[in-house]
Amino acid sequence: MAEGAKIRLNKVLRELNISLDRAVDYLASKGHEVEARPTTKISDEVYQVLLDEFQTDMSKKAASMEVGEEKRKEKEALR
Repeated sequence: MAEGAKIRLNKVLRELNISLDRAVDYLASKGHEVEARPTTKISDEVYQVLLDEFQTDMSKKAASMEVGEEKRKEKEALR
């Protein structure tokens, strides 16, 4: 991200595979106050805080998508 850039919270939520409430609660516990709206823009610093905490959720989502893709290919091969 560019220096001083802002990113919409809903994009981060989809990327990290977490809910709005979970993100807002976590940020509040770390001292970052954000509005509980998906269209809220967050700074690079806040994005990094979320990324550091929820990186594992993002990797679980990727792994799940890979498994789903493999199963889809297996079903197509059986047809």
